[in-house]
Amino acid sequence: MDKKKVVIIDGYHLLHKGYYGSLKRKKIAMNRDGVLINAVYVFVANIFQLVQSNEYHSVIVTFDVGKECWRRDIYPEYKATRKETPSDLIPQMQLVRDFLTSANIPWYEKVKFEGDDIMGTIARIAVKLGYGVDIVSNDKDTYQLVCDDVRIVSQQSKKCKQEVITKKEVFEKFGCKPCQIPDIKALLGDQSDNIKGVRGMHYNTATKLITKYGCVENIFKNLNDFPEEQRKKLESCKEQVLMNKKIAKILKNVEIGRINFKPTRINYIRFMGFLKREKMWVFTKMIEDKVQEQLMYREKRKAEQEINS
Repeated sequence: MDKKKVVIIDGYHLLHKGYYGSLKRKKIAMNRDGVLINAVYVFVANIFQLVQSNEYHSVIVTFDVGKECWRRDIYPEYKATRKETPSDLIPQMQLVRDFLTSANIPWYEKVKFEGDDIMGTIARIAVKLGYGVDIVSNDKDTYQLVCDDVRIVSQQSKKCKQEVITKKEVFEKFGCKPCQIPDIKALLGDQSDNIKGVRGMHYNTATKLITKYGCVENIFKNLNDFPEEQRKKLESCKEQVLMNKKIAKILKNVEIGRINFKPTRINYIRFMGFLKREKMWVFTKMIEDKVQEQLMYREKRKAEQEINS
């Protein structure tokens, strides 16, 4: 029997993708208050599509919260070179949370932690409970979460085909096992996160070292294997490399309370209320029948209760 599948969605990845992907359209969606809702449109469409696919037992969304983060406490320059969030995307971040709450789709976040840490934690618990997991994200950092029961579903741009990342693809792209990605990143650094690697370290050298020693800690335990010049170079940046690994590693043990793995049951009545409030008429036609079904079911239940009372 195939395992029931859970999908965990990187909420901010989906929002940013929707925001930048729809900015070039001639008519950009606004709600009744004149607030831009282009990202909300794409977000709702994508989530609805996943629910309608009937592929998943549970649909779960994760978010980052604010700028404070335990990684920044260790390394204040972490992600310091990232662009500021566009001001007209900020209100949309709350609107998608409102949508999820209205539609009865569970979402999770925790102050001081990134969405990746929440995804890592939920994925670990889901696998422990016997589910298969798909993580929808374009963030290559999430590839470290891949295992026999966890895949990453990624689409880097509209022109690219959707990719499913398993252990095989991780090895093809990174030349290492998923769990060794933080080690590779620790040696090479990561420009997008503003993490500085070992000066002059090349990708091929990094993969060879991790293949041979398994992890950065073992490299430092075996420095005598290296020629003097290389040994001194590695010794001088030991602290930086070990800190890089700590930062690059996605947590899987964040305390976020009980996770709702119940089968997804959309509340279409409240979903419709959200759509009407935000003037998202494109979707109202799509769910009219579902709303009627739920209203009729409620009336039937009410009538049965009155007969039995």
